Amino acid sequence: MPRKKSKKSKSGAGRELVMDEKQGTLSAYGARFILIPVKLIHSIEDRLTESFGPVTATSFQYEIGREGGAQYIHLAEKAGFNIKTPTDVQRIASSLGTLDGWGKLEIIDFDLIKKFARIRWKNGVSVRNRHGKTPVCHFGRGILTGAVGEIVGSRCESIEVSCQGKGDSFCEAIIGEPREISRMADTRP
Repeated sequence: MPRKKSKKSKSGAGRELVMDEKQGTLSAYGARFILIPVKLIHSIEDRLTESFGPVTATSFQYEIGREGGAQYIHLAEKAGFNIKTPTDVQRIASSLGTLDGWGKLEIIDFDLIKKFARIRWKNGVSVRNRHGKTPVCHFGRGILTGAVGEIVGSRCESIEVSCQGKGDSFCEAIIGEPREISRMADTRP
């Protein structure tokens, strides 16, 4: 059987997963995907840290995630998602974030005019233990930042204010204009 198609998702977005065994490809929404184990993400994070140090590794993960987040929004638009209200953004988060295995995403606050978002998630892929001293979700935070920047039409930055990796009950990022995020970072304890 050369092709398998999934049923429509509950989101109503016409989610279509196509596995072409002959070509060895998996695609959805007209884009190629791969399924990778979370341990591969951990290995990449570890190798970056070993090779470049924790500060540079964090920056690489964040920037790679940011580019991926912008691509997720292009994919959502191609799939026919509307992106005009916070409800639309939650629908995208649920369909392209949660269903793709990034964790359970929840839009806490989203203001298109102020170019501001507060997004919470649980079970992010970068969380390995719950005893760290600093947030660990640099890749995922980058994805969210790139996605929000694409939605609001300008470059955004973010700060992770809660993280399951340091014992919090959820991870949460504040995303917005760079000067506002810098101000928040400077005033945090």
